[in-house]
Amino acid sequence: MNALSPSPLRPPLPRPGASARPGGAGWWIVLLAVATVANAGGCGGGRRPRPPAAKADSPRADEAVPVRQAMSREVRERLLEGAMDVLGTLENYDENLAAAQVFDRLNQWSHAVGDVGGEGDASPWRRDPLLERLPERLRGGGVLRGVDGMAFDAVGDIPALRDQRWLADVASTARGDAIDDLDVARRLFDWTVRSLAITSDPPMVPSDASPGTRWFTPGEILLAGRASVPQRAWIFLELLRHAGLEGVMLATGDTTGGASPRPWIPALVSGGEAYLFDPAYGMPVPGPGGEGVATARQAAADPAILGAMSLPDRPYPVQAADVGRLGVLVPATPWSLARRMHYLDRQLVGARRIAVSIDASAVATRALAALPDAPEEPAGRAGLWEFPWETIKRRQLPASAAAVSRELGVMSLALAREDEARTRRAFRPLYAGRLREFRGQFDGPDGAKAAYLAARPGSAALAEAMAALPPPQAELLKRTYEEMKADATYWLGVITLGEKDYSTAVDYLDRMTLKANPEGVWADAARLNLAVARLGLGEREEAARLLREDPSPQRFGSRIVAERLAPGGP
Repeated sequence: MNALSPSPLRPPLPRPGASARPGGAGWWIVLLAVATVANAGGCGGGRRPRPPAAKADSPRADEAVPVRQAMSREVRERLLEGAMDVLGTLENYDENLAAAQVFDRLNQWSHAVGDVGGEGDASPWRRDPLLERLPERLRGGGVLRGVDGMAFDAVGDIPALRDQRWLADVASTARGDAIDDLDVARRLFDWTVRSLAITSDPPMVPSDASPGTRWFTPGEILLAGRASVPQRAWIFLELLRHAGLEGVMLATGDTTGGASPRPWIPALVSGGEAYLFDPAYGMPVPGPGGEGVATARQAAADPAILGAMSLPDRPYPVQAADVGRLGVLVPATPWSLARRMHYLDRQLVGARRIAVSIDASAVATRALAALPDAPEEPAGRAGLWEFPWETIKRRQLPASAAAVSRELGVMSLALAREDEARTRRAFRPLYAGRLREFRGQFDGPDGAKAAYLAARPGSAALAEAMAALPPPQAELLKRTYEEMKADATYWLGVITLGEKDYSTAVDYLDRMTLKANPEGVWADAARLNLAVARLGLGEREEAARLLREDPSPQRFGSRIVAERLAPGGP
């Protein structure tokens, strides 16, 4: 397993600054790719670059650093800067080496600042009391071990920080030039719905009958580009936090008698109101008269608001009476509640800014005040959202590990090119494309589009690579190549849709995805995004037709939108 992630993401990569331009001299599918797919633990060949070494006046990464060693502020800042820079461009490095260096640099910083978290800290850390409201099955078994400590853990902390780096990149890209809180939230929600194809696994609350298998971490969800309803909600809430906003899951049900709250939908908390977004329907809850985004108070006072989310054969599962007494569930993890993350959060500024810590109790208090029946005391009405904790627990199960390998294994498929020094350098186009897309780095030779295009090499190159392999390996390479090509094609459609290049998006989503493979894994998502592209071109009837044909878990929201576009359609 990778020290940075349990995902199979460890092939050799180009040195920082090396060109990833497809179509240049020497691009080919390398036999290394077959070994990578067959054994995700690593592969031979190619050059494995190290992350940049520490500065000469910084402690060496392999040197033991005594606790409270004297270290200047400048050196501490350089340690953090180096660690965050490596996390920000992981596609350029060998990830085992990158993880080790990030781990070492963070612990050097941690040892230097000690327990006080830095000079003049006016907000000391405290163990969040909401932790005590978690069921023992979720906070037991060592899950909370280390929450009180300042030492970083290589197994949990580094992947968690990596995921937060990617989420921060997405939040910055997706918000664009939006400033108003609600405008920012809408853009983040649009990105979530557009970029995360909806699935039914895992469920909001697992059961013996429906345990789920796709218990992915946030980073794995982003890489896969597929998410269930609670996973969409989780990503949306994380994006809000990285945009400097607050969000919670709203829950229905009377918890005063000890009953478990029923998670409903995420809400933006802003200006004393809770704005409602439904990831299952793929749309914000419309406000009065179908305009804007409804607040919880509006939904409780006006039955027509949630009534408008109903269909003749499918009433909306929550009505105004249910909204009269809501609870709030704060999305948090052991890492976002840890002492070390609290102090690290205050040191990450500017381009390195990542919101790695959360004051869950404070968020809960502000969220409760935005509800229709705002309680004076939060007792019994606030808690931690259990879904992230279920993910931590179930991510270790064999079925979950197999699901991750099945969906993300294709990202280990490598291409190679010969550089000016005639050195072969391996390059994973899908993995690089995803990370560049998160950063909003779309165009140019080192952009996401170029990486995705490189993931679609011609038939001649594939045939040449297959000819040198035994039949079983050749067949494996062919299947993996076809999967890589389909993923890259669909994601090119998503990027161009986000850029409002509707004609190009239609070509990728319709002809090259939906029609090329109508039963493929991207078919439903391509249909939904194609409807958006058709609408962008002014083709309302065609957009409505596509939405009415939606068979996905988002189909109820699709039918509502279709009826608004073309009332009375078939």
